[in-house]
Amino acid sequence: MHRRAVAILGRDADAWDAVQEVFERMINSGSQFRGDAHPMTYIYRVTTNVCLNLLRARRLREPSTLDTGTADHGAAEASQFLVVLSKHLSERELHIATLYFIDELTQDEIADVLKLSRKTIGRELNEVRERALALAEPPGKKVSHG
Repeated sequence: MHRRAVAILGRDADAWDAVQEVFERMINSGSQFRGDAHPMTYIYRVTTNVCLNLLRARRLREPSTLDTGTADHGAAEASQFLVVLSKHLSERELHIATLYFIDELTQDEIADVLKLSRKTIGRELNEVRERALALAEPPGKKVSHG
């Protein structure tokens, strides 16, 4: 869980905060685990959601902070990318984007983890890319990306 949290948050202290919150959630809402997924998949999903919520909160607290404090600027940029997109994506799309852009899982691996079809994963990643491109375009200017 800590390694996952560091990969998303980029800060060790924030990662430990996330791990603590995940444990608290697991203890307080353990009955929500329905057993239809592997327990590690459930923990992975809870950890991801907690980290993404912490990124959103960080963005509100530190709107001008662009660096996550990590030497891995690629991971920092990916985390920032997900924070910006988080307001425009469904939870499932956000989870898929995290698995793809942060964890660098293949579409087949994501389909296996989330128990979705490979086609669904590809379609949702295309939606994420389209939204990212739309957010990057200057207001009032429509650019063809096809």
